Amino acid sequence: MTFPASTHVGRLYVESRHLPATQGGGGDIHDVMATPFGVRLLVGDVMGTGLPANRTGLAVLNAWRELACTEPSLTGIAVRLHAMIARSEHPERFVTALLANFPVADDDPATGVAGGTWAELVCCGHPPPLLLRGGPESGGPESGGPESGGPDMRTAAFVEPYAAPPLGLLDLAGGWCRVSLFPVGDGDQLLLYTDGVSEARDAAGRFFPLAQAAAEAAAGGAGAGHGRLLEALVARLDDHVGDRGCDDILLLLVTMRLPAGRLIASSATVYAHIEHIYGKLGVSSRVQLASWLRSRP
Repeated sequence: MTFPASTHVGRLYVESRHLPATQGGGGDIHDVMATPFGVRLLVGDVMGTGLPANRTGLAVLNAWRELACTEPSLTGIAVRLHAMIARSEHPERFVTALLANFPVADDDPATGVAGGTWAELVCCGHPPPLLLRGGPESGGPESGGPESGGPDMRTAAFVEPYAAPPLGLLDLAGGWCRVSLFPVGDGDQLLLYTDGVSEARDAAGRFFPLAQAAAEAAAGGAGAGHGRLLEALVARLDDHVGDRGCDDILLLLVTMRLPAGRLIASSATVYAHIEHIYGKLGVSSRVQLASWLRSRP
């Protein structure tokens, strides 16, 4: 059974597809949040199956949701999640994770960096994301992009972030990890997934060709309209694996910098969430928040 989901968060449109394992169930987790630092995403895979993996995944998600709104750096979030797992009742358990941050679209006076043109990644033992770009740069009807239903000729290439061990095993790398930056633009799409996708094999033992399948699906028009690309990939995965699937499959597709008209419905919710965080911290702007964070001991 497939559980589809989609939502607008800031200037992102996020879609997901989750195919649970046929036996035991796994520990795939994902979340997306609007924060004072940008829109942040988490995709992870807990070692093991069943109830123990589900419990660990829930603990990681709960901690992530608090840290994503208060910790200014993705590396800081990863290190704190690692410490929580390493000090838990089951320190042998680990979690592969990919953390992403998409800063707000306006210039950040605290850093002097133009937001909305780049994204951050922290990779802790997780498969690298796939970046789809090219073709029309906007989604307007006159461009032939996703909103018009016309062809969406895209290329697909893996983003190779700095590698680190999984959460719970970061001590193997001195207890730290590094953030990677990559440019993003209107209409770019980032595909995040778990190892149920990257390690899926057919009857001959061949791995699923994710980049090729995504590029072919987009070139064939599957990228035109929300949900079609993921549906095409799910169908290809099902044909590839058949009845041999034994792991959870999770696909998370992020479409960046949507047309302004598609943001109205979600902007009030996003800004209300950010204002709530500002109120709890006693600040009124991102500049004051940055100053408050720098003043912490």
